[in-house]
Amino acid sequence: MKRALVLSIIDQAMISAFNLVLSLALIAYATPEQFGIFVLVQAIGFFALSAQNALIITPLNYLLPGQPEPVVQQQLSMLTSANIVLVALALLLALALGMMIDADPVLLVAILAFFGASVLREYMRNVLVVTERMARTLVLDGAAIVTTLVLLAGFWQILPPASAALAAIALGNLVVLFAGRIRLYWRPSQFMIHLTDYRRVWDKTRWALQGALQNEVEARSYVILLERWRDAAALGTIQAGRTVLAPLMLIAPSWRRIARPKMVRHFRQGEDGAVRALLWSGALVVILASLAFGLVLYAAWPLFEDHVFKGRYGDMHPIVFGWWIYALIVGLASIPATQLEARRQFRALAMVGLVIAGLVIAVLVPLVWSGASLMAIVLALAGLHGLELIAYLVLIARPAPPLTDDVS
Repeated sequence: MKRALVLSIIDQAMISAFNLVLSLALIAYATPEQFGIFVLVQAIGFFALSAQNALIITPLNYLLPGQPEPVVQQQLSMLTSANIVLVALALLLALALGMMIDADPVLLVAILAFFGASVLREYMRNVLVVTERMARTLVLDGAAIVTTLVLLAGFWQILPPASAALAAIALGNLVVLFAGRIRLYWRPSQFMIHLTDYRRVWDKTRWALQGALQNEVEARSYVILLERWRDAAALGTIQAGRTVLAPLMLIAPSWRRIARPKMVRHFRQGEDGAVRALLWSGALVVILASLAFGLVLYAAWPLFEDHVFKGRYGDMHPIVFGWWIYALIVGLASIPATQLEARRQFRALAMVGLVIAGLVIAVLVPLVWSGASLMAIVLALAGLHGLELIAYLVLIARPAPPLTDDVS
């Protein structure tokens, strides 16, 4: 567990650093319009990946761990068929997005490739994680980043920045997918049977899908409201503060993707004490990482002001501090949420998410409309996630139904 967790954190830190550097490069060397196209495509892409996490990755985490090899192969083959359908839907979403922004042929192809490759790559990565091949995941992710950088250097010379970045990411992922040769035990002849089998999984994942879409509302509604009722400068300022805390926000997901299949295994074996130990370890990881990151950020603040913000964003101290509190609370909330996922209590998660998403809209609309400070908006988001944390703690304290292998 410890080795896998360390590798997972390193992997997420590497990916986070790559995304951060890429965003900074686009801000520095691309026009605002080109950067805006890239951000828009990424944002809509998150919706596709959230749906994939609910529909494919979540059952991947509870159908495979602790099962005999023949069952693992059968379930993996079924989920691969379901993921192929999701890839097709993601490509349709990408096509609609391209038409909406009136993309030229090169940009449209780049968007399609980005969506398709992202969904495929995320599935392959999670197959490796769930089957406890974290070291190989790290190697392949590193290879994808290096390949993307090499491709980006070439595409940058001949394509607009947004198209160059999207195409490089897509091809970098595709190259590693083929080179990685990850075995999925897929049987194309059973494709329709697989989809029929997935209907039993759908009874659970539909609640996870609802929760995922609600999470997107929680995470991105402020972006839409600020862009509509304030201006690009306000949105840029609040996003600049969040970008600084982006690496910290990946710590909890790093722990989560390792701990979730472990929890499933412990529950199957009736090891409730081991589950509680995992929960405490997750909380400790989030708290220590938040304190360490906060101290480093405090010590390095003059460098951020001189080389990142450069006096263009005003006083960023309160906004960054607000995002630090937000990252800590969201990270802690994800710990009990992991147990609820491992116990397949997706309906309870969805109901909590529905309430919080509604509260986010109800609270943010008057705040943004009335001209409240950006720090107040961030702290309001943090407070609402604090309510979410309390709700999760109440849910995991209640007796849960016994965990079985039946996914219906």
